[in-house]
Amino acid sequence: MENCTDLITINGKYTNYAVDVEESIIINWSRINIIQKKAQLYIMNEDQDIVLKQEIGNKKYSNVKFPTISDQRKKYLLHIIIEGEESIQEFHTTFYSANPNLKNAHWITRQDHPIEKENMYYRDRPSIILKKSFIVERLEKDLFLDICGLGYYTTYINGKRIDDYYLNSDVTNYGKQVYYDTYKLNPFVEEGSNEIIVELANGWYNPAPLKLLGKYNMRHRLSIGKPMLICSISELANGKQRNIVESNHDWLAEGGKILFDNIYIGERVSFVENEESNPDSSTRVNMKVTEIVGPAGKLVPSTIPKTKRLKKRKPNVIKKTKYGYLIDFGKIISGQISLTISSKKQNIKINYAESLNDSQTELDYSTTTTSIYGINDPERGINESDTVIQEDQFLCGDGKTTFENMYVYHSFRYMKVEGECAIFDINDLHAFDTYADLTITSEFNTSNQLLNDLQRIAIQTKRNNIRSYYEDCARERLGYGGDIVALIESQIYSFDSEQLLKKVLLDFIFDQTLEGGITQTAPFMGIQTFGPSNNAGSLGWQLVLPVIVLKYMKYYGMSIIEDKRISVSLNRHLNYLLKFDYEYIKYCCLGDWGSVDTVLINNKETPPDKEFCSAAMYLIVLQSYQKLAVFTKGMSFETEKLEEKIRYVKEKLIKEYYNSKGYFQGGSQSSYIFSLKAGLDKEFPELLQKFKNQIREDDGVFKMGIFGMAWSYEILDDQDLIYQWLTRKSYPSFYSMVSNNSGALGEYFKKMDGSSLNHAMFTSYSQWFISALLGIKFDQETQESTDLLIDPYIPDDIEFAEGTLRTIHGEIGIGWKKTQEKTMIKAQIPSTINYRFSKEFKVNSKTIIDGSWFIEAIKR
Repeated sequence: MENCTDLITINGKYTNYAVDVEESIIINWSRINIIQKKAQLYIMNEDQDIVLKQEIGNKKYSNVKFPTISDQRKKYLLHIIIEGEESIQEFHTTFYSANPNLKNAHWITRQDHPIEKENMYYRDRPSIILKKSFIVERLEKDLFLDICGLGYYTTYINGKRIDDYYLNSDVTNYGKQVYYDTYKLNPFVEEGSNEIIVELANGWYNPAPLKLLGKYNMRHRLSIGKPMLICSISELANGKQRNIVESNHDWLAEGGKILFDNIYIGERVSFVENEESNPDSSTRVNMKVTEIVGPAGKLVPSTIPKTKRLKKRKPNVIKKTKYGYLIDFGKIISGQISLTISSKKQNIKINYAESLNDSQTELDYSTTTTSIYGINDPERGINESDTVIQEDQFLCGDGKTTFENMYVYHSFRYMKVEGECAIFDINDLHAFDTYADLTITSEFNTSNQLLNDLQRIAIQTKRNNIRSYYEDCARERLGYGGDIVALIESQIYSFDSEQLLKKVLLDFIFDQTLEGGITQTAPFMGIQTFGPSNNAGSLGWQLVLPVIVLKYMKYYGMSIIEDKRISVSLNRHLNYLLKFDYEYIKYCCLGDWGSVDTVLINNKETPPDKEFCSAAMYLIVLQSYQKLAVFTKGMSFETEKLEEKIRYVKEKLIKEYYNSKGYFQGGSQSSYIFSLKAGLDKEFPELLQKFKNQIREDDGVFKMGIFGMAWSYEILDDQDLIYQWLTRKSYPSFYSMVSNNSGALGEYFKKMDGSSLNHAMFTSYSQWFISALLGIKFDQETQESTDLLIDPYIPDDIEFAEGTLRTIHGEIGIGWKKTQEKTMIKAQIPSTINYRFSKEFKVNSKTIIDGSWFIEAIKR
C-alpha cells in the first residue's frame, strides 16, 4: 500500500489537520496516473474500524458524508483500492477531523480603552501581542493549535513563526461564520516549557472610519470589533484528545512595534524603545488580558489557499531626490516591501503609487484611492475631507533599520521614501508579490509572443487581486458580484478555484438581505447602486449567486447544492426576483459596465443602451435559475411561475426595444451581446450576423463592457474576429492598455480620472486562449467536466500552440503544430472524460497509458 499524501486531496488540500466532517468532504486522487476501472474508498479510525465505505466507478473523485460525528478530534486513514486493467493497487493518506471543542475557548483581547470612540482610530497604539506558556510532556503525541485572530494575526512558538502566511485570516461576514486555522506544532515545540505568542492587527475586523468613495464608512456595515483571539492547543494520542491550553484571561499582553495599521493606508512602526519618542498619550494602554464577546459566526476550518509572499522583486531604478529617493520597480506590484536603511534616528515616510504625474517627478495617487479620512483629528493633523493615500511610516533608531510590511499590502510601481532630515542610505530594498497561493491549473504557449504576454499579464492581474476573496482592485478592494460573474469562467480556467468559489458563494449568502436580495459586494459594506430593494445590488451583480452554482456544477460537480444553506438561499433569491413587476425591476441594473462607449449623463457613467441591457439582465438572471431547475430537477423552485415570468419578460423586451432596423434599442455592441445572451436570437436569428457586422464596422474593436466582453468569447462563432481583437495593437486594445499600465491590465481601455491601473475586470479573455486556441471546450450543459470537444482555432500567422488544463479528472494536454504538408495535433486526455474531435480533425492513432488517452490527429 502506497502512502500518497502528495497525490490525494481532501477539500483541495494535501495536508489536513482539521476536516469539517459535519459537511460533505471532497476527495480527489486524479494525480494518481493509472487506469481505473473501478475503485473502493474506505475511511477508518485509528482502531482500524471502518467508518465509511464507498464503491466508485472510473472517476477519480468523490464526495462523502460522515455517518457519525465525534465530540473530539479524531485521526482517520483514507484508503483507496483501485482496480485497473491488469492489477489492483492500494493508496492511502491520513487526515484529522476538526476540533469541535474550540468553541469552548474564550475570545480574548488586550484591555486598552474599551469605550474609545472612533475619532481616536488614527492615533498611535502599539499592536496587541498575547502570549502564554505551556508544558509539553511527550513529543510523540500529536500536538495541534486551532486558532483564529481577527482581523489579521501572526503566531510564534518559542520565538519562531509557524507559517509563511500574510494578511491571515479569511475575510467574511464574521457575524455568520468565522474561519480558523489548524497547525501541527510538533516541529516547533520541545519537551517541557514552551511559549506561544500571537500578534493581532486590525485587518477587516477593525476597519478605519474612512469613507470609501467619499461616503461609505465600513464600520457602519461590516461585522467589526476590537482585534481578538481564540485558540486552543491540544494533544491527540490513542484516539483521545486532551486540551493543554485555551485562550482565556490568564494570558499575558504586550505592545508591539506596530503603532497603526489599516488595509487602505498602511502601517506606522517604531523601532525606538524609548517611550518619549511616542508622545501620543494613546500609546499608553492597559496591558491586562480580558475575555470578550466574539463575533456570532460559527467557527469552521479554513479550506482556501492562504495569502503568501510569492515572488521577490528588485527595483529597476533608485533615484536620489532632494528629500530622499524616488524608486521605480518597472511594473505594477500588489504586495509588500522590505526596506533596510542606515540613518540617525528620524521618521521615514514611504508613499506608493501606480503611476507618476505628467511631469514624471511626483507620484500620482489618483488611481489607488477613492477614500477620505472621514473624521477630524487635530492631534494627527487629519481633516475629515483629506484624501487617503497609501503611506507607511517608521521611526528608525541609529544605524541600520529594516522595515517590512506585515498587515497591509500596496498596489504600486513607484515608491517615494523621504526622511525628516533627508540624510539616510538605502542598504536593501525588495518588494514581494503578496496574494492568495492559488494553484495555477493551465499552461499556454504559442509562437506568437504577444499572446503569451497577454496570457501572462492576465494571470498576473488576476492574482494581484485575489486574497481571501476576488477583489476588484487595490483602490477599493471589494468583492463585487458583477466582476465575479464576468470573470468566473476565466478564473476556473486559470486556477484551482473549487474551494475559493464555494467560500465566496457563502460570503454572498451570509449577506443576503432579509427580503432575499443579493448584495453588490460580499462582504457587504453599503454599496447598492441601482439595487431594486434595500441593501440589494443591481441585477448584474445579483447574478453572481446562480452563476457560481452553475459554474461549480459544470466544473466541480453537484456537491455544491447538497449544502442546505445554498439551496435555501437560491430559493429565497428566486422568489425575491419573481415578486417584482418587470416594469419596475427592468431599470435596476448598471448595464454593460465598462464599455468603451460609456458617456457621462448627469455626471454618472452610463454604458450604451443601458436601459435595454438592464432589462435584458433581468431575463438573463431568471434564465440562470431556469438552467438550475433543469440540472437539479426543480430543487423546489416555483418553476411554473418562473417559466411564465420568462415568457412575459421576453415578450416585453421585444415589444419595447426591438426596432425595424433589426436590433435592440440603439444597436450598440452591448445590446447585441445582451440580446444573444438572453436567447433572443431564437426569435431573430439574424442577430448574431448583425453583431459581427457591427464589430467590423467598429474597426474590429470590441466596445463591450465587462459582461459583454466575457460573453462574446463564448457566444461569437467567428474566431477570426476575436483573434484580431486580441492581437490589435492600436488604441483601444489590450496591447495599448498593458503598454500604458506597466504590465497589468487596467479598469478601462482609456485611462479615466481615478481609474485603477491594476484591475482584473477585463481579464476574461484568458479563458479563450485555452478553450479556443488550444481547443479545450466543455459542453455548456455538462456537469463535472465530463464532456469535452477538442476544436482548436488555428490562425494563419501562428506556427504552433501548446498547453495544459488540470481538471478534477486530471490533466488535459493539447498541442498543435504546422508543417509544410499538414497541421498535427497531439492530445492527452484523462480516460474518465468523454471526448470528441471537431469535424475538421481526423484521428490517426490513440492509445491509453496510465489512465490517459494519448491521441494524434491531423487537420483535414
